[in-house]
Amino acid sequence: MPKVKYTAAKGLFQESGSGTPGLFHAIQPSDVASTTKAGGALAVPTTHAVVNMTTGGTEALTLANGAPGQVLHLFLGTDGGNGTLTPATSTGFATIVFADAGDRATLYYVNDTVGWIVLGLTGVSAPPVTTV
Repeated sequence: MPKVKYTAAKGLFQESGSGTPGLFHAIQPSDVASTTKAGGALAVPTTHAVVNMTTGGTEALTLANGAPGQVLHLFLGTDGGNGTLTPATSTGFATIVFADAGDRATLYYVNDTVGWIVLGLTGVSAPPVTTV
């Protein structure tokens, strides 16, 4: 497997050599977590590869630092209001707003200095909005 690295100058790039084993793996049912919150604050779990979120009003979503090489897929399954995700450490964005059911974000955790970076954003009507 190629080695994937991130630098501020190049962004995410591929380098020859041995990469992180299991970085890209088939998603198993045990990899999926669901979170539900009816208004207020919600900590997004970093213990699963896929997180299906349900909002019940305007949400302040927080995301703790992950493990280097971690990929996290966030999905707004049920929309009860906007959820604004603010990671503890990130590069290239400050927040992501999940406004509609079907909004998705795929994030990659580089290290404790760079933090989370966005690999992709998709949505049914439009991708989630990011702020810098």
